[in-house]
Amino acid sequence: MNQKKVDKNKTIKLPVNKLVPGLYVDLELSWREHPFLFSRFRIKSDEEIEVIKGLDLQQVTVFLERSKAKIAEPNPEETVNLLINVSQESLWEDKKNRIEQATKYRYRRQKISHQYQETIKKVKNLTQDLKSTPANAIRDTHEVVESIAAAFDRKGEVLVNLVNLSDSGFSEYNHSLNVTVLALNIGSALGINEQQLRQLGVGAVLHDIGKILVPTTITMKKEKLTASELKVLQTHPTLGAKLANQINQLSGESVDIIEQHHEMLDGSGFPKGAKSTQISTLSQIVAIANIYDNLCNPADPKTALTPKAAMAILYAKYKNKLDGKLVQSFIQTMGVYPPGTVVQLSDESIGLVVSVDPKELLSPQILLYNPDIPANEALMLDLKEHKDISIADALKPGSYPKRIYDYLGIQERLGYFYEQQGG
Repeated sequence: MNQKKVDKNKTIKLPVNKLVPGLYVDLELSWREHPFLFSRFRIKSDEEIEVIKGLDLQQVTVFLERSKAKIAEPNPEETVNLLINVSQESLWEDKKNRIEQATKYRYRRQKISHQYQETIKKVKNLTQDLKSTPANAIRDTHEVVESIAAAFDRKGEVLVNLVNLSDSGFSEYNHSLNVTVLALNIGSALGINEQQLRQLGVGAVLHDIGKILVPTTITMKKEKLTASELKVLQTHPTLGAKLANQINQLSGESVDIIEQHHEMLDGSGFPKGAKSTQISTLSQIVAIANIYDNLCNPADPKTALTPKAAMAILYAKYKNKLDGKLVQSFIQTMGVYPPGTVVQLSDESIGLVVSVDPKELLSPQILLYNPDIPANEALMLDLKEHKDISIADALKPGSYPKRIYDYLGIQERLGYFYEQQGG
Protein backbone atom coordinates (compact mmCIF):
# COMPACT_ATOMS: atom_id res chain seq x y z
CA MET A 1 0.00 0.00 0.00
CA ASN A 2 1.48 3.33 -1.05
CA GLN A 3 1.75 6.02 1.59
CA LYS A 4 1.55 9.68 0.69
CA LYS A 5 4.83 11.43 1.37
CA VAL A 6 4.57 14.20 3.95
CA ASP A 7 5.61 17.61 2.62
CA LYS A 8 7.17 19.45 5.54
CA ASN A 9 7.35 22.62 3.44
CA LYS A 10 3.63 22.81 2.61
CA THR A 11 2.54 26.33 3.52
CA ILE A 12 -0.43 28.65 3.60
CA LYS A 13 -0.82 32.37 4.21
CA LEU A 14 -2.71 33.02 7.43
CA PRO A 15 -4.00 36.34 8.82
CA VAL A 16 -2.24 37.20 12.08
CA ASN A 17 -5.56 37.31 13.93
CA LYS A 18 -5.90 33.55 13.33
CA LEU A 19 -2.57 32.56 14.83
CA VAL A 20 -2.50 30.14 17.77
CA PRO A 21 0.36 28.63 19.83
CA GLY A 22 1.87 25.59 18.15
CA LEU A 23 1.84 26.96 14.61
CA TYR A 24 5.20 27.00 12.82
CA VAL A 25 5.48 30.36 11.08
CA ASP A 26 7.79 32.36 8.84
CA LEU A 27 7.67 36.11 9.49
CA GLU A 28 9.54 36.82 6.25
CA LEU A 29 11.21 39.82 7.85
CA SER A 30 14.89 40.67 8.06
CA TRP A 31 16.63 39.77 11.30
CA ARG A 32 16.67 43.38 12.52
CA GLU A 33 12.94 43.90 11.98
CA HIS A 34 11.72 41.56 14.73
CA PRO A 35 12.80 40.60 18.26
CA PHE A 36 12.69 36.80 17.82
CA LEU A 37 15.79 34.63 17.52
CA PHE A 38 14.63 33.29 14.16
CA SER A 39 12.34 34.44 11.40
CA ARG A 40 11.01 30.88 11.30
CA PHE A 41 9.85 29.35 14.57
CA ARG A 42 7.04 27.55 16.35
CA ILE A 43 4.81 29.91 18.35
CA LYS A 44 4.97 29.07 22.05
CA SER A 45 2.46 31.43 23.67
CA ASP A 46 -0.30 34.00 23.26
CA GLU A 47 2.24 36.66 24.21
CA GLU A 48 4.35 35.80 21.16
CA ILE A 49 1.26 36.09 18.99
CA GLU A 50 0.60 39.59 20.31
CA VAL A 51 4.22 40.53 19.55
CA ILE A 52 3.74 39.29 15.98
CA LYS A 53 0.59 41.40 15.70
CA GLY A 54 2.60 44.38 16.91
CA LEU A 55 4.94 44.00 13.92
CA ASP A 56 2.21 45.41 11.63
CA LEU A 57 1.97 42.20 9.62
CA GLN A 58 -1.33 41.42 7.95
CA GLN A 59 -0.52 37.75 7.46
CA VAL A 60 2.30 35.25 7.93
CA THR A 61 3.35 32.03 6.25
CA VAL A 62 2.42 28.88 8.22
CA PHE A 63 4.14 25.52 7.66
CA LEU A 64 1.28 23.07 8.11
CA GLU A 65 3.19 19.82 8.60
CA ARG A 66 5.64 21.37 11.05
CA SER A 67 2.89 22.91 13.16
CA LYS A 68 1.57 21.27 16.32
CA ALA A 69 -1.80 23.02 16.46
CA LYS A 70 -4.92 23.45 14.40
CA ILE A 71 -5.88 26.85 13.04
CA ALA A 72 -8.55 28.46 15.19
CA GLU A 73 -10.36 31.77 15.40
CA PRO A 74 -8.96 34.13 18.07
CA ASN A 75 -10.98 35.75 20.80
CA PRO A 76 -11.95 39.16 19.33
CA GLU A 77 -12.37 40.70 22.77
CA GLU A 78 -8.75 40.04 23.73
CA THR A 79 -6.74 43.22 24.08
CA VAL A 80 -3.20 42.87 25.30
CA ASN A 81 -1.39 46.03 24.27
CA LEU A 82 0.54 45.97 27.54
CA LEU A 83 1.66 42.42 26.84
CA ILE A 84 2.85 43.47 23.40
CA ASN A 85 5.18 46.09 24.82
CA VAL A 86 6.44 43.91 27.67
CA SER A 87 7.05 40.88 25.43
CA GLN A 88 8.77 42.92 22.73
CA GLU A 89 11.08 44.55 25.24
CA SER A 90 11.91 41.18 26.79
CA LEU A 91 12.58 39.54 23.44
CA TRP A 92 14.76 42.41 22.21
CA GLU A 93 16.74 42.30 25.47
CA ASP A 94 17.21 38.54 25.13
CA LYS A 95 18.37 38.99 21.57
CA LYS A 96 20.86 41.66 22.65
CA ASN A 97 22.22 39.41 25.40
CA ARG A 98 22.73 36.55 22.95
CA ILE A 99 24.65 38.82 20.58
CA GLU A 100 26.89 39.88 23.46
CA GLN A 101 27.44 36.23 24.43
CA ALA A 102 28.44 35.41 20.88
CA THR A 103 30.87 38.35 20.79
CA LYS A 104 32.52 37.22 24.02
CA TYR A 105 32.74 33.66 22.77
CA ARG A 106 34.46 34.74 19.53
CA TYR A 107 36.99 36.72 21.56
CA ARG A 108 37.65 33.67 23.74
CA ARG A 109 38.08 31.51 20.65
CA GLN A 110 40.66 33.92 19.25
CA LYS A 111 42.56 33.96 22.52
CA ILE A 112 42.51 30.16 22.86
CA SER A 113 43.57 29.75 19.23
CA HIS A 114 46.57 32.03 19.82
CA GLN A 115 47.61 30.10 22.94
CA TYR A 116 47.26 26.83 21.05
CA GLN A 117 49.47 28.02 18.19
CA GLU A 118 52.13 29.27 20.61
CA THR A 119 52.18 25.90 22.34
CA ILE A 120 52.44 24.11 18.98
CA LYS A 121 55.66 26.03 18.30
CA LYS A 122 57.09 24.75 21.58
CA VAL A 123 56.07 21.16 20.84
CA LYS A 124 57.67 21.40 17.39
CA ASN A 125 60.92 22.78 18.82
CA LEU A 126 61.24 20.20 21.57
CA THR A 127 60.49 17.34 19.16
CA GLN A 128 63.14 18.54 16.71
CA ASP A 129 65.64 18.91 19.58
CA LEU A 130 65.27 15.30 20.75
CA LYS A 131 68.09 14.06 18.52
CA SER A 132 70.53 16.96 18.84
CA THR A 133 69.96 18.32 22.35
CA PRO A 134 67.82 15.78 24.23
CA ALA A 135 68.36 17.40 27.64
CA ASN A 136 66.93 20.68 26.41
CA ALA A 137 64.06 18.85 24.71
CA ILE A 138 63.05 17.08 27.92
CA ARG A 139 63.27 20.30 29.90
CA ASP A 140 61.01 22.01 27.39
CA THR A 141 58.62 19.05 27.47
CA HIS A 142 58.21 19.37 31.22
CA GLU A 143 57.59 23.11 30.86
CA VAL A 144 54.84 22.57 28.28
CA VAL A 145 53.21 19.84 30.34
CA GLU A 146 53.45 21.86 33.55
CA SER A 147 51.62 24.83 32.00
CA ILE A 148 48.75 22.58 30.91
CA ALA A 149 48.63 20.26 33.94
CA ALA A 150 48.63 23.23 36.34
CA ALA A 151 45.31 24.37 34.86
CA PHE A 152 43.78 20.96 35.54
CA ASP A 153 45.16 21.04 39.10
CA ARG A 154 43.54 24.33 40.08
CA LYS A 155 40.06 24.58 41.48
CA GLY A 156 37.38 25.43 38.99
CA GLU A 157 36.17 23.75 35.84
CA VAL A 158 38.48 23.22 32.87
CA LEU A 159 36.70 23.09 29.51
CA VAL A 160 38.20 21.59 26.39
CA ASN A 161 37.72 23.92 23.43
CA LEU A 162 38.07 23.27 19.73
CA VAL A 163 40.54 25.21 17.61
CA ASN A 164 39.73 25.12 13.90
CA LEU A 165 42.74 24.43 11.71
CA SER A 166 43.45 24.19 7.99
CA ASP A 167 44.79 20.96 6.53
CA SER A 168 48.03 22.69 5.55
CA GLY A 169 48.45 23.92 9.12
CA PHE A 170 48.05 20.48 10.70
CA SER A 171 51.06 18.31 11.54
CA GLU A 172 52.28 15.61 13.91
CA TYR A 173 52.91 18.40 16.44
CA ASN A 174 49.22 19.28 16.45
CA HIS A 175 48.43 15.62 16.98
CA SER A 176 50.82 15.41 19.95
CA LEU A 177 49.29 18.48 21.61
CA ASN A 178 45.74 17.28 20.92
CA VAL A 179 46.45 13.92 22.53
CA THR A 180 48.06 15.63 25.51
CA VAL A 181 45.12 17.94 26.22
CA LEU A 182 42.57 15.14 25.77
CA ALA A 183 44.56 12.71 27.93
CA LEU A 184 45.01 15.25 30.73
CA ASN A 185 41.30 15.96 30.58
CA ILE A 186 40.56 12.28 31.15
CA GLY A 187 43.18 12.00 33.88
CA SER A 188 41.80 15.02 35.67
CA ALA A 189 38.26 13.61 35.51
CA LEU A 190 39.53 10.38 37.03
CA GLY A 191 41.12 12.33 39.89
CA ILE A 192 44.68 11.03 39.45
CA ASN A 193 47.28 12.80 41.59
CA GLU A 194 49.52 15.67 40.47
CA GLN A 195 52.56 13.47 39.85
CA GLN A 196 50.62 11.02 37.71
CA LEU A 197 48.99 13.86 35.82
CA ARG A 198 52.40 15.19 34.83
CA GLN A 199 53.73 11.74 33.96
CA LEU A 200 50.66 11.30 31.80
CA GLY A 201 51.25 14.65 30.10
CA VAL A 202 54.92 14.00 29.36
CA GLY A 203 54.14 10.57 27.93
CA ALA A 204 51.33 12.02 25.82
CA VAL A 205 53.48 14.83 24.35
CA LEU A 206 56.22 12.33 23.48
CA HIS A 207 54.06 9.31 22.63
CA ASP A 208 55.06 9.38 18.95
CA ILE A 209 58.74 10.34 19.30
CA GLY A 210 59.72 7.02 17.74
CA LYS A 211 58.38 8.32 14.43
CA ILE A 212 61.38 10.63 14.08
CA LEU A 213 63.37 7.43 13.44
CA VAL A 214 60.90 6.19 10.79
CA PRO A 215 61.35 7.32 7.14
CA THR A 216 59.23 10.38 6.33
CA THR A 217 58.06 8.64 3.15
CA ILE A 218 56.03 6.48 5.53
CA THR A 219 55.08 8.95 8.28
CA MET A 220 54.00 11.65 5.83
CA LYS A 221 52.15 9.38 3.40
CA LYS A 222 48.45 10.28 3.06
CA GLU A 223 47.47 7.20 1.07
CA LYS A 224 46.96 3.79 2.64
CA LEU A 225 50.23 2.18 3.69
CA THR A 226 51.38 -1.08 2.18
CA ALA A 227 51.77 -4.10 4.47
CA SER A 228 55.54 -3.64 4.62
CA GLU A 229 55.22 0.11 5.28
CA LEU A 230 52.71 -0.54 8.06
CA LYS A 231 55.08 -3.03 9.64
CA VAL A 232 57.84 -0.41 9.70
CA LEU A 233 55.50 2.25 11.13
CA GLN A 234 54.45 -0.12 13.91
CA THR A 235 58.01 -0.16 15.19
CA HIS A 236 57.72 3.45 16.37
CA PRO A 237 56.59 2.64 19.95
CA THR A 238 59.66 0.40 20.43
CA LEU A 239 61.96 2.96 18.80
CA GLY A 240 60.44 5.71 20.93
CA ALA A 241 60.88 3.80 24.19
CA LYS A 242 64.48 3.00 23.25
CA LEU A 243 65.19 6.67 22.54
CA ALA A 244 63.53 7.70 25.81
CA ASN A 245 65.62 5.22 27.79
CA GLN A 246 68.79 6.49 26.11
CA ILE A 247 67.94 10.03 27.18
CA ASN A 248 67.46 8.63 30.71
CA GLN A 249 65.53 11.64 32.00
CA LEU A 250 61.97 10.35 31.87
CA SER A 251 59.97 8.46 34.47
CA GLY A 252 59.21 4.81 33.86
CA GLU A 253 55.51 5.68 33.67
CA SER A 254 56.10 8.13 30.82
CA VAL A 255 58.29 5.63 28.95
CA ASP A 256 55.56 3.01 29.32
CA ILE A 257 53.13 5.36 27.61
CA ILE A 258 55.51 5.82 24.68
CA GLU A 259 55.88 2.07 24.29
CA GLN A 260 52.30 0.98 25.08
CA HIS A 261 50.00 3.61 23.54
CA HIS A 262 49.07 1.21 20.70
CA GLU A 263 48.54 -1.85 22.91
CA MET A 264 44.98 -3.16 23.27
CA LEU A 265 43.42 -4.97 26.23
CA ASP A 266 42.63 -8.05 24.11
CA GLY A 267 46.24 -8.42 22.97
CA SER A 268 45.57 -7.24 19.40
CA GLY A 269 47.76 -4.15 19.67
CA PHE A 270 51.46 -3.60 19.04
CA PRO A 271 54.42 -3.73 19.43
CA LYS A 272 54.28 -6.58 22.00
CA GLY A 273 50.64 -7.64 21.94
CA ALA A 274 50.39 -6.89 25.66
CA LYS A 275 47.12 -7.65 27.42
CA SER A 276 44.95 -6.19 30.17
CA THR A 277 46.96 -5.57 33.37
CA GLN A 278 50.23 -5.61 31.38
CA ILE A 279 49.23 -2.20 30.05
CA SER A 280 49.42 0.73 32.47
CA THR A 281 46.33 2.84 33.13
CA LEU A 282 48.14 5.95 31.92
CA SER A 283 48.97 4.19 28.65
CA GLN A 284 45.34 3.18 28.23
CA ILE A 285 44.27 6.82 28.70
CA VAL A 286 46.67 7.98 25.98
CA ALA A 287 45.48 5.16 23.71
CA ILE A 288 41.92 6.53 23.90
CA ALA A 289 43.00 10.10 23.19
CA ASN A 290 45.28 8.92 20.37
CA ILE A 291 42.60 6.87 18.61
CA TYR A 292 40.02 9.63 18.98
CA ASP A 293 42.25 12.30 17.46
CA ASN A 294 43.29 9.99 14.62
CA LEU A 295 39.62 9.38 13.81
CA CYS A 296 38.86 13.12 13.75
CA ASN A 297 42.17 14.08 12.10
CA PRO A 298 43.19 11.21 9.79
CA ALA A 299 45.97 11.48 7.21
CA ASP A 300 43.34 12.21 4.57
CA PRO A 301 40.93 14.85 5.94
CA LYS A 302 38.26 13.64 3.51
CA THR A 303 37.89 10.52 5.66
CA ALA A 304 37.57 12.47 8.92
CA LEU A 305 34.79 11.49 11.31
CA THR A 306 32.69 13.92 13.28
CA PRO A 307 33.52 14.01 17.00
CA LYS A 308 30.21 12.26 17.69
CA ALA A 309 30.95 9.49 15.18
CA ALA A 310 34.43 9.07 16.63
CA MET A 311 32.90 8.60 20.07
CA ALA A 312 30.61 5.90 18.68
CA ILE A 313 33.60 4.10 17.14
CA LEU A 314 35.36 4.07 20.51
CA TYR A 315 32.35 2.23 21.92
CA ALA A 316 31.65 -0.16 19.05
CA LYS A 317 34.92 -1.07 17.32
CA TYR A 318 37.08 -0.88 20.45
CA LYS A 319 34.63 -2.37 22.93
CA ASN A 320 37.00 -5.13 24.09
CA LYS A 321 40.16 -3.27 23.26
CA LEU A 322 39.83 -0.17 25.46
CA ASP A 323 38.79 0.13 29.09
CA GLY A 324 35.05 0.85 29.04
CA LYS A 325 35.18 2.95 32.22
CA LEU A 326 37.94 5.13 30.78
CA VAL A 327 36.00 5.58 27.53
CA GLN A 328 32.89 6.51 29.52
CA SER A 329 34.88 9.05 31.50
CA PHE A 330 36.18 10.53 28.24
CA ILE A 331 32.66 10.88 26.84
CA GLN A 332 31.45 12.49 30.06
CA THR A 333 34.16 15.14 29.80
CA MET A 334 33.59 15.85 26.10
CA GLY A 335 29.84 15.35 25.74
CA VAL A 336 27.71 13.29 23.36
CA TYR A 337 28.09 16.17 20.90
CA PRO A 338 31.61 17.42 21.69
CA PRO A 339 32.58 21.05 21.08
CA GLY A 340 33.35 21.51 17.42
CA THR A 341 30.53 19.28 16.24
CA VAL A 342 28.41 20.80 13.48
CA VAL A 343 24.80 19.82 14.09
CA GLN A 344 21.42 20.11 12.48
CA LEU A 345 18.68 20.98 14.94
CA SER A 346 15.11 19.71 14.99
CA ASP A 347 13.93 23.00 13.47
CA GLU A 348 16.34 22.36 10.56
CA SER A 349 18.76 25.15 11.53
CA ILE A 350 22.50 24.45 11.58
CA GLY A 351 25.01 25.38 14.25
CA LEU A 352 28.34 24.68 15.91
CA VAL A 353 28.53 23.16 19.38
CA VAL A 354 30.65 25.54 21.44
CA SER A 355 30.37 24.21 24.99
CA VAL A 356 28.79 21.34 26.90
CA ASP A 357 27.47 21.06 30.43
CA PRO A 358 28.46 17.58 31.71
CA LYS A 359 25.09 17.42 33.47
CA GLU A 360 23.22 18.16 30.23
CA LEU A 361 25.14 16.25 27.56
CA LEU A 362 22.28 16.35 25.05
CA SER A 363 21.69 20.09 25.44
CA PRO A 364 24.90 21.95 24.54
CA GLN A 365 25.29 25.60 23.65
CA ILE A 366 25.13 26.26 19.91
CA LEU A 367 26.56 29.03 17.73
CA LEU A 368 23.87 29.36 15.05
CA TYR A 369 24.29 29.73 11.33
CA ASN A 370 21.88 32.30 9.91
CA PRO A 371 22.74 34.01 6.61
CA ASP A 372 20.37 36.87 7.52
CA ILE A 373 22.60 37.79 10.46
CA PRO A 374 26.17 39.10 10.09
CA ALA A 375 28.68 36.46 11.18
CA ASN A 376 30.13 38.82 13.78
CA GLU A 377 26.69 39.01 15.40
CA ALA A 378 25.77 35.33 15.15
CA LEU A 379 23.41 34.19 17.88
CA MET A 380 23.99 31.66 20.64
CA LEU A 381 21.34 29.10 21.56
CA ASP A 382 21.48 27.24 24.86
CA LEU A 383 19.41 24.10 24.33
CA LYS A 384 18.89 23.79 28.08
CA GLU A 385 16.67 26.86 27.77
CA HIS A 386 14.88 25.66 24.62
CA LYS A 387 13.47 22.23 25.39
CA ASP A 388 11.33 22.33 22.23
CA ILE A 389 14.50 22.26 20.10
CA SER A 390 16.85 19.29 20.04
CA ILE A 391 19.79 18.02 18.01
CA ALA A 392 18.56 15.94 15.08
CA ASP A 393 21.91 14.95 13.58
CA ALA A 394 25.64 15.57 13.60
CA LEU A 395 26.92 16.66 10.18
CA LYS A 396 30.00 15.13 8.61
CA PRO A 397 32.78 17.51 7.50
CA GLY A 398 32.34 18.26 3.81
CA SER A 399 28.59 17.61 3.85
CA TYR A 400 27.63 21.27 4.10
CA PRO A 401 28.53 24.22 1.87
CA LYS A 402 31.61 26.40 2.24
CA ARG A 403 29.52 29.41 3.28
CA ILE A 404 28.68 27.56 6.52
CA TYR A 405 32.36 26.73 7.06
CA ASP A 406 33.20 30.41 6.64
CA TYR A 407 30.33 31.70 8.78
CA LEU A 408 31.08 29.41 11.74
CA GLY A 409 34.85 29.66 11.32
CA ILE A 410 35.23 25.95 10.52
CA GLN A 411 38.22 24.43 8.76
CA GLU A 412 39.29 20.89 7.86
CA ARG A 413 41.18 20.01 11.04
CA LEU A 414 40.40 20.09 14.75
CA GLY A 415 42.70 21.20 17.52
CA TYR A 416 42.03 20.91 21.24
CA PHE A 417 43.04 23.34 23.94
CA TYR A 418 41.94 24.06 27.49
CA GLU A 419 40.19 26.97 29.15
CA GLN A 420 40.05 27.56 32.89
CA GLN A 421 36.60 28.37 34.29
CA GLY A 422 36.08 29.86 37.74
CA GLY A 423 38.44 28.83 40.53
